[in-house]
Amino acid sequence: MESVVRSGAMEGDDLQLRHVRERLRLLFDTHLRELQYDTLKPEVGEVVIHEGAEAERVLLVVSGELTVEMQDGSGRPRVLATVGSDELLGEMALIGDYRHSASVRVSHGPAELLSVRADDLLQASLYDSELVMQLLALSSARCRRANGQLSLMLEALDALAQRDRPTLSRCCKTLSSAADRALNRAADLLEGLVQDPWAS
Repeated sequence: MESVVRSGAMEGDDLQLRHVRERLRLLFDTHLRELQYDTLKPEVGEVVIHEGAEAERVLLVVSGELTVEMQDGSGRPRVLATVGSDELLGEMALIGDYRHSASVRVSHGPAELLSVRADDLLQASLYDSELVMQLLALSSARCRRANGQLSLMLEALDALAQRDRPTLSRCCKTLSSAADRALNRAADLLEGLVQDPWAS
């Protein structure tokens, strides 16, 4: 029962996020007529947002696939998420210290991005409360989804520590069913840990 609830909650979060992205894209298209923007066509492997860099622009993905990455303690990049069309990138840095918390790299192309100056988007939001609400809704939906994923990962790690195969299998199945390849990879790693330590 819990597996169905957790899986359904994740699907519901994904549906809400898609709805918010679609609505935000419509608003963004309306403002693009007023805002100056550049069209970028980065190559596969190119980093378009650097972790720790000052937030000078917000990107809207028109086409292609990009990975959101954060460096681990040893300096290696770890993929947190994959994003595609109609995804907005870099907007989280507009609130707080104006620095990007993660890097974004093009993983599949051809990629096309619309680049808007962060200051211009902030200025536009002063006159459009609906744009502000949709930006907040996007952040809220992403946080809700991330919280659900983190809860599932912690449950899986606890199951691994307790040698609870049924719970671990359920968690891995839910992670594997996600559209995000980073979660699929996490499921593969967890399932790989099951094989060797428990084989003896």
